[in-house]
Amino acid sequence: MRIILKIIVLISLTAYLIFAVVHLAHPQEDEPCCAVNYIISYEGEEPPRSIVDQAFVANLLNEHRVRPVGKTLGAVNLRSIRNMLNENPYIDSTHCYYTAAGTLCVVVIPKRPVMQVVTPSKKYFLTDKGSAMPMKQYDLKLPQVSGEISVKEARKLRPLLDYVAHSHWRSKVKGYFLDPKHGLVMTLRDEPFDVILGSEEDYERKLTNLDLFMQSALPKAGKDRYSSINLSFEGQVVAVKNKRKKT
Repeated sequence: MRIILKIIVLISLTAYLIFAVVHLAHPQEDEPCCAVNYIISYEGEEPPRSIVDQAFVANLLNEHRVRPVGKTLGAVNLRSIRNMLNENPYIDSTHCYYTAAGTLCVVVIPKRPVMQVVTPSKKYFLTDKGSAMPMKQYDLKLPQVSGEISVKEARKLRPLLDYVAHSHWRSKVKGYFLDPKHGLVMTLRDEPFDVILGSEEDYERKLTNLDLFMQSALPKAGKDRYSSINLSFEGQVVAVKNKRKKT
């Protein structure tokens, strides 16, 4: 008899534990939403500058009059929140879920801008996935490319910009512009001359040649002597003298 009683108690405890775990892990729809937790995930390395943060997402919900706190969980449409956030041009994807305590977690993955593109007609960011998103009033101090450049042409510059960003050139390069006559031109922060690359092709060789020129020839001639350094020709560096500089 005692054995049977112990078995009944054990079964009852097991059933209760299962019920408790399921109940706590899955909050009921009639329970109230007690808080909203905004989680910004960058999928790996966090960019030093980003448009999307917790305040950005909270403002979006407020602008669309989405106020979950105090409402029952069943009255809050998670799919609607997700779709609304995913329509924002600065957001890549969104995931929403409830915790056992009734907190709504909104996980947002922002789009990752890698360069600023400024053309005569528009300004936009290029993302790491190669898409354009509006720049508006945001200035993230990313590498800037100017001139009449399309999204397709901007995509081709990614390897060059990534190379510069992970080399000693990172602090030296100011920006890039597309010149109708010379093609791709690079400007340096502390040098008075432009660096004519011509195109983004073979950029490692071109920058190696520029390094050698700046280390050997430039100290002797003086950096004010030249208006531009042309690296577009294979096997040579063409330094164009500054016409205003007396020889």
